[in-house]
Amino acid sequence: MAEPRKACLRRLSDPRSGEEIDEAVITFFEAPHSYTGENLAEISPHGNPAIIVAILDTLCHLGARLATPGEFTMRAFLYGRIDLAGAEAVRDIIEARTLYQARMAGRQRDGAPAKELKPVKDSLIDAIVNLESTVEFAEEDLPTASREAIYALLDGAAQRVEKLIHSFRTGRFIREGFALAIVGPPNAGKSSVFNALLGRDRSIVTDIPGTTRDLVSEDAAIGGIPVRLEDTAGLREGGDEIENLGMERSRQAAADADVVLLVVDANRNLTEEEYGLRRQLTSPTGIVILNKSDLPARVTEDEKQALAGSWPHIDASAKTGHGIDEARAAILKLISGEKEPDGFLVTNLRHCQALEKALDGLKRGAAALQKGMSEEFALFDLRGALDALGEITGETNVENLLDEIFSRFCVGK
Repeated sequence: MAEPRKACLRRLSDPRSGEEIDEAVITFFEAPHSYTGENLAEISPHGNPAIIVAILDTLCHLGARLATPGEFTMRAFLYGRIDLAGAEAVRDIIEARTLYQARMAGRQRDGAPAKELKPVKDSLIDAIVNLESTVEFAEEDLPTASREAIYALLDGAAQRVEKLIHSFRTGRFIREGFALAIVGPPNAGKSSVFNALLGRDRSIVTDIPGTTRDLVSEDAAIGGIPVRLEDTAGLREGGDEIENLGMERSRQAAADADVVLLVVDANRNLTEEEYGLRRQLTSPTGIVILNKSDLPARVTEDEKQALAGSWPHIDASAKTGHGIDEARAAILKLISGEKEPDGFLVTNLRHCQALEKALDGLKRGAAALQKGMSEEFALFDLRGALDALGEITGETNVENLLDEIFSRFCVGK
């Protein structure tokens, strides 16, 4: 038998023909010190696809089978090597498009959700124990906490859960990315700003108004967060049929985007067209880019503020790069809020929904106590809240979740 955790070089042969397949490194991991918690052997052959297929075919002939999507990670969960939130994070690591995404998923895999939820669970358990003692031993003189103290305990837990729920907006963008639409009148430099944010020439840039007649989309990353950049057709009155189709797509892209950049030419006097376009853009997450700052400015500070309204505005030059880093920082601020996303964030919709369920139970239980209702009413809601938190890490109601979660893995891992 191979020595555990010691790599050894072995020649692999097909027992049906006796022919050698490859020379590979074999490592044996003895339970429970393996990824799944079971006895496990890893075969590291050369990376040629034909060799890998031949090894898999031989193993299946000898009685093995191909793993189903996510099976190894599901086994790790079932054997207690990882909780359910950590198991889901493995898939996020596999699918990460940026190093920042992978790092955030790595924190989730390493148990950050369980650590973050522990104080909330502890508060809930304390409240439940005190209330159950009051119910079960009503005639005994037990030192149970007062309703006011329990209510304060639940209120603190509810505030913590609310904070986690609010973090999902930023967490969702980090996990899934976001869409950014660049809109504006013709010849304002939208395509130049698009190329500057992208870091390379992707859109065609000319001095001819209406050069961009359809959406030009490209994937990039800003601050490690994936973004789908969309350069849109210039918006103006009139235009031919093809240009009007492009402008309609531009309006739709702006409506669907998570962030909108309105680009105007600061080297020209603002017209009612620009103001009217800004009024049409109702997104709360937008930025006005006053492009061509390398040329003499013809827009006053008051005009900039009047145009931007509630949005921030930035002087920039796509030609020289001035203001582009400031624009990236402003975009990140809109996505992540006032603070940089450096702490724990909820990135999974299932987790957010479980937290919302838990928050509802916390509030109902606290309200029952505040209204002077029987402890049994509060206990029903608080137990439900505790179960909802347990769904995140897989401690409760896990049976109906396993197939749904692990079937989303694209590989056996």
